[in-house]
Amino acid sequence: MANKNNKKSPAQQAAEEAAAQQTPKVENPAVKTVVNGIKSGLSPDATVTALNGLKGMIHDNPNAAAYYNLSEDTIHSINVFTLTGFATVLAIEVHENKSPFAQMMLKNQVEAVNAISEFTGVAIDVKALPAPNEKGDVQIPSTAVKVSDDMKKKIAAEEKLEGVTNPAEVTSPEQLAASLTLLISRGNEGIIARMRRATDFYRGYLTIQANKAEDKKAALEEVKNKSYSDLLSEMAAVVGPCPVGLVGNAGLFRKNFVNVGTIIGPFCMYRRNADKIDTKGALTNDFIADLVRIMITWSCKEEISKAEKGIKENERIIKKKEEIVKENKDATEVNIAKTDIKTHKDYIEKCNNTINEMNGIVIGMNNPSIEDVDNLIDNFNKKDDTDADYKRAHLIVDQIINTYYKGTDLTKVDMDSLLHNVQQRAGIIVNLFRDPLSQSIAYSESNITEIAQAETPAEEQK
Repeated sequence: MANKNNKKSPAQQAAEEAAAQQTPKVENPAVKTVVNGIKSGLSPDATVTALNGLKGMIHDNPNAAAYYNLSEDTIHSINVFTLTGFATVLAIEVHENKSPFAQMMLKNQVEAVNAISEFTGVAIDVKALPAPNEKGDVQIPSTAVKVSDDMKKKIAAEEKLEGVTNPAEVTSPEQLAASLTLLISRGNEGIIARMRRATDFYRGYLTIQANKAEDKKAALEEVKNKSYSDLLSEMAAVVGPCPVGLVGNAGLFRKNFVNVGTIIGPFCMYRRNADKIDTKGALTNDFIADLVRIMITWSCKEEISKAEKGIKENERIIKKKEEIVKENKDATEVNIAKTDIKTHKDYIEKCNNTINEMNGIVIGMNNPSIEDVDNLIDNFNKKDDTDADYKRAHLIVDQIINTYYKGTDLTKVDMDSLLHNVQQRAGIIVNLFRDPLSQSIAYSESNITEIAQAETPAEEQK
């Protein structure tokens, strides 16, 4: 059973989450009505329909296409955060809904869902769909939505969790893990707000335990001195596997870090979302960095876990095939068994490579190179726009500007002055992921300067 104090269905909560992931800039009353409808609470069926209205909102990341290897058409009207939330809604709806349902979507929304299916475990069978209408809408029957076995298992496992909303009611480590998982995975808040809520719950639990300690004063002081980052790291260890609500974004961020080669993109995306919900500035850069680190680590552990299970299963099969080779006198069966053994050994090798790759990602994330930051301005100013360093530099600069200098009229500021600050911001972010002893002293908040205004062209002065 799910949390008994949570009266909203998982599908409805996931839909509300998709809307809450970011505060959209609404350009027309129709879309505004849809967004408000989601926030006010709709039936599970209506949540999927309502989410389609989000196609009119302005997405938060203008470089999402490049960052996530998606086509411009796919990204055009769908923000990547909303997209993963939308895919989660579909997964839960298909898993939980006992009766068939049909859904209208834009054709490019279908393509977008399929583009990130490796992370969300949700795909739409385009062969099972009717032709789009004159507006480009296509009807999606629930039977055309395919949810992976892994995603089904995760949803089913969370449904069985017995969680509580009051830390004083926690009676066992298992119930603590269940409560934190549900707080992180479900609810109508964005990821950052849910993680903050979960860390508050965890601090409350630790405080209650400290009150029972022999040296009560020292125990309470220790809990009081724990930062949100400390709590976040401990909490992730307690929770274990990545909760359903975070699987898609965690996978996307992992892929982003690998493809682009910098941790700056994921950090900036979370920083922007934090700024929207945290008007008091309580969510520090350290907290955001640790959140990104944990999300990517969670994703890597998910892949490692799958690989380890694959190794065990294939080792079991190999043993059976080896018995056939050893005991069977039929040459044909022996040859087939030998071929099968090779196939399964190749798969095991692939799994081991995955494990090594995921471990490498975690190691690289925890000690990222500062080289891209040191060379940022030179690479940004290169003339060859096909150069990989040029592309990465422009992605980094765009992310920093969109996070820290959004709304700045680039035609009215001195670009050298702006790039100086952007480079400093980039260095500060990368330092957050480096060991304190290996952080570059060239980058700090004290080096951020007021951006100079562009000089007025001579022809305008006349």
